Amino acid sequence: MKRRILTLLKFGIVAAILTYLVQSGRLNFERLLLFHEHPGMLATMVAVLALLIVPMVAMRWWLLLRAIGLAVTPNRAFLLTWIGSFFNTTLPGAVTGDVVKGYYVIREQEVEGRTRAFMTLLIDRFVGLFGLIVMAFLALVTNWDLILGKASLHPLAWMISGLFAGTLLFYGLVLYPFRAGKDPFIRLFQRLPASGFTLKVYTAFKSYQYHRRTLLVTLLISIVLHSMVALLFFEIAQMMGISGMDLATQFFIMPIGMITIAIPVAPGGIGIGHAAFESLYQLVGLSGGADVFNLFIIVQLAVFLLGGIPYLLHSREYRVPEEKAV
Repeated sequence: MKRRILTLLKFGIVAAILTYLVQSGRLNFERLLLFHEHPGMLATMVAVLALLIVPMVAMRWWLLLRAIGLAVTPNRAFLLTWIGSFFNTTLPGAVTGDVVKGYYVIREQEVEGRTRAFMTLLIDRFVGLFGLIVMAFLALVTNWDLILGKASLHPLAWMISGLFAGTLLFYGLVLYPFRAGKDPFIRLFQRLPASGFTLKVYTAFKSYQYHRRTLLVTLLISIVLHSMVALLFFEIAQMMGISGMDLATQFFIMPIGMITIAIPVAPGGIGIGHAAFESLYQLVGLSGGADVFNLFIIVQLAVFLLGGIPYLLHSREYRVPEEKAV
């Protein structure tokens, strides 16, 4: 009952944001007709999402599983990633894709490997988040004059710089080989708010301290993934006639927008993402950010719905237990 109330509250927030954006003229669903005029753009987006982004997300997770000795084939990781995307799209707030992926992977492991299997999903999420931070920082330092030439972006530049420094520090702590039982940061994290969650993340990453190549490769995969998404955003903006958006600025603000929707309130960040991108575009003196995000997220959700095909084809194997689906 409590979960249902929370889900209804989330949808209420999303509905309120979308209503405000539509009534204020910041979100125009008629822009979807642009795909009728530019079918090549639609085909490109579907191809990039289905043939590049989803397989690379699956590869990133598979590398994390393989590094700690969990026997999951690449094909299995790919199918579960598709099915997880399908559940992220259809059942937000109830059965997330990570829960579904985790359930099937854990079921296949020996008892001692189940916790590690589940923690790979948490690590995968954080590697994706760190990839966004690194990408935004690289866009900042390689286009320093352009970005800092816009005073409205200075607070974001400082924020990204701070997050990047925190990311470097975190990876440094994770990779440093403290002697068993002598890690001072475990005691520090125990005193921090939300210590249970913080310790889980830290100890999960610590299990990869001797798999530095895996951590580096998965981080690079995340940066490449996010760069492809930024290119799609840029092309959508050009299709809409937002000529004032240059590629460097898009590569800087797109990760920030995606960071704001890291916590799933609705499928693909609907509502929150619309508001975030509209605000980010306005910071650089442009409008239409909500429409750009809208065109991207609708195509992404449509592609992710294709994950229902393997789920239905293997419905007995991948059926979500009733106690997990409520």
